[in-house]
Amino acid sequence: MKPSKSDDLRAAGEPQNHHDDPSMKTPDTGIEPAHMVDLLRYPIEDITSTNGAAFSNNCRRRYLQSGLCALPDFIKPPALDALRVEANRESDKAFFCDSTHNAYLTQDDPHLPFDNIEKQQESTIVGSVAFDELGHDALLRKLYLWDPLKDFIGRVLGKPSLYRFADPLGACSINVFTNGGKHGWHFDESEFTVTLMLQQPQHGGSFEYVPRIRGLPNERQIVASVLRGERDHVLELPFNPGTLLIFGGSLTLHRVTLVTGSLKRLVPVLCYSEQTDQKNSDAVRTLFWGRAKPIRQQTAHD
Repeated sequence: MKPSKSDDLRAAGEPQNHHDDPSMKTPDTGIEPAHMVDLLRYPIEDITSTNGAAFSNNCRRRYLQSGLCALPDFIKPPALDALRVEANRESDKAFFCDSTHNAYLTQDDPHLPFDNIEKQQESTIVGSVAFDELGHDALLRKLYLWDPLKDFIGRVLGKPSLYRFADPLGACSINVFTNGGKHGWHFDESEFTVTLMLQQPQHGGSFEYVPRIRGLPNERQIVASVLRGERDHVLELPFNPGTLLIFGGSLTLHRVTLVTGSLKRLVPVLCYSEQTDQKNSDAVRTLFWGRAKPIRQQTAHD
């Protein structure tokens, strides 16, 4: 969603070893990830166990069938409250992007006829809190750096090897939608996105999608109808606070509807890659966070 962080894995491989980087290790304070997640309902701590394997394989089937796997109440209420408070506190640090784009996130082609669907522009207004803005003891950082979560997501996606993003800004960011915020219809450039709903706005901010139409013979006709405002193919995902969403956005057209009211829509984006040490280019960082370099150099080296 939005030319954004994990949505926009236009990453430039910049090899650098982060395996011994303390900023990429789980902090020792606060609520532990195993106490944040409802492991009785979602046994992800050991996906090699009987229950863990059965559950993760079921999630894999759901993902293949529908293009997404949504896990309501994945985060327990006490941890959700703490994560929500933390995200609200950090949300003032968001850098906002106000842009237009077409559904395919491609550059404008002046040679296309005016009525081509790639000429139709969608509006996106969203902020993002970069990973290096999170404190080393932040609960969201702890959850992101928890290996069982990464391993479970890899199993759902069918990725034998999955690594946390090595980008000091884009590894795990927080999407912030304030009054007037939205994310226009689009297909993601990256294969998948992992998000966690922490707080819904007072009004709007619905996640709408048209599942797995990319590559269909009538793909462009469906996209054109959706952009005209027709609702025949559009679904709305119940995305309540505490829900973890694993989403194949490259095949599914989707958007976030207009947000209104004083309450922010807060959705962390957890980024992973099949490649080690994957990072965004300086241009992508500047687009989404207003800068190319970490605020503190020790973020990558402490």
